[in-house]
Amino acid sequence: MTLRHFGIVSARQGAVAAIAIGIMALASLTLVWWLDQALRVIPLEIGLLWRNAFPVFLLMLLVYGLSGRPLFTLVLTGGLVRLVYEVNAVKELNLNEPLMPGDLVLWRQVLHNMGFFAHYAGHRLVLLLLVLLAFVAVLWVVWRMERHWPRLRWAGRTAWAALSLIVLVFLFQGRYPWASAYADGSLPGFQLWDPIDSVQHVGFMAGLVRMSQGMRIVTPQGDEALVARFAARHADDLKSRMMRQVPAELPDIVVVQSEAFFDPGVMKGIDYGEFTPNFERLAATGITGSLTTPTYGGGTIRTEFETLTGYPIQAFPSVVYPYYGLAAAWMPSVPRRLAALGYSTVLFHPFRGSFWNRRQVMPELGFQHAYYLRSFAGAAHAGEFVSDHALFDHVLAHLDDAGRGPHYAMVITMENHGPWDSDPGTLANVLGAHPLPRGLSAAGTEELTYYLTHLVNGDDALKDFAERLLARPRWTVLLFYGDHLPALPHAFADLGFDDNGTNVTQHTRYLLVSNRPLTPRKLNLSAYELPALLFDTIGFPEDGYLSLDSVVRQVWAEDHYRHGADYGQIQFNAAQLEVACRHKLDAAGKCADSPD
Repeated sequence: MTLRHFGIVSARQGAVAAIAIGIMALASLTLVWWLDQALRVIPLEIGLLWRNAFPVFLLMLLVYGLSGRPLFTLVLTGGLVRLVYEVNAVKELNLNEPLMPGDLVLWRQVLHNMGFFAHYAGHRLVLLLLVLLAFVAVLWVVWRMERHWPRLRWAGRTAWAALSLIVLVFLFQGRYPWASAYADGSLPGFQLWDPIDSVQHVGFMAGLVRMSQGMRIVTPQGDEALVARFAARHADDLKSRMMRQVPAELPDIVVVQSEAFFDPGVMKGIDYGEFTPNFERLAATGITGSLTTPTYGGGTIRTEFETLTGYPIQAFPSVVYPYYGLAAAWMPSVPRRLAALGYSTVLFHPFRGSFWNRRQVMPELGFQHAYYLRSFAGAAHAGEFVSDHALFDHVLAHLDDAGRGPHYAMVITMENHGPWDSDPGTLANVLGAHPLPRGLSAAGTEELTYYLTHLVNGDDALKDFAERLLARPRWTVLLFYGDHLPALPHAFADLGFDDNGTNVTQHTRYLLVSNRPLTPRKLNLSAYELPALLFDTIGFPEDGYLSLDSVVRQVWAEDHYRHGADYGQIQFNAAQLEVACRHKLDAAGKCADSPD
């Protein structure tokens, strides 16, 4: 039986619809092959081609069912798909990750912060608007042109639209049979925890479908036996950490998350410390090393979440933005643990509190007070954003006026936020006697000039801030780290790296210093290990995941930093268990029946 037997379509309309659907199938195959470099391989991977084209084909069927106009469908869907691929290319360039299902949670943020995102479009924004107006005009012309063409009746169109919508939903949810059609075995080279490499192997659309299907997993099931065995082997150490006495004197603690800070000395033609001499001198007095962060070019809250909770974000591969769905008030975060010891906890960030959902999430993570952009009215800017000098002055003024401690301050800088393709203006003179390395293209020169201008300016601000902060009579601890590398694609491609690696394999830096005796040492860490390092250095009691993380770090060092993957699995599984448990793990590394 066909739709024609029920009077839904005539023979002529059925023939036109069949031809239109055939053209749409061919158009969807051609479109994804043209737009996606991963599919233009020889020999042609037919399996990957149809898996990438299928969601586009379903979208075309949906538009066709709603409009009944085949040419309008091809133009509208083709334009939308091209736009998605262009946005994906911009995100890959700046953040080294593709568009992902989790990006949908940001739609409201994008609308409310169009001015900020417009910086990344620059002069191209006007061109994009002109293209959009032209596209709308073409759509109107095509719509009018097809008014008198044969079309399916409304009942037939409704059936096509409903069917295509149902299949689209089932496809992205991973319902039968689409879960097996897009399983890892059908997408060679796909790894959920490495999305950028995965879409470069299997194609963007197929990767997006597979990631959407994986989003159904909220929290992976941690291996309780693995964690329990480790806890049993190190029970004495874990108990000693839990039984630590709170220090008689509690220090003020200032944590600075420096936007896009890293040492350009990892690049060929640049010496270590050449542009960050003050950081290097300060780091030599305390604990320092390279810092592995879970993001590149942006996505600051991934690193931020790790340093506030100690949980490795890669333990939750379906979570792209942890402040949307993962961060929660029950978590024993650094500010919440310190508040329990009598600390006042405050956040300083000279940007909009709505950005990255911080205004809602930071109180849940234990911050009692927060100062966002409105609190910095009249503060000096360096380029587009509030300067590090002005931000640090604000922090010091707060500490001076806050009265008796102890105080914990989290400071999130903005000065060296991208994009890094603007004119540094009067700040260009801060580069002084630091010439740029040879071999840079015009675009690479522009990127590196802007970035290094603010890096040098920020390094000077760090020097002044640390001197004034640590000169206070009160015991004070300063933790400073970079959240990710900047996205400088042209400069990185022009110069390359000393280790011949890629931009995403490089690391940022951190330092931990104090105005009380501290044995200088070098220690390379991941961002999620900073909370345990901070608590260990001061001598705070630790329990739950935090104590396990500290012991793992200690045992790994005793193993001379061998078998890192094995120790990483213990950390990842312990984090997964505690998040699933929704309260701290017990001394045996297990989820107790009730919270502490």
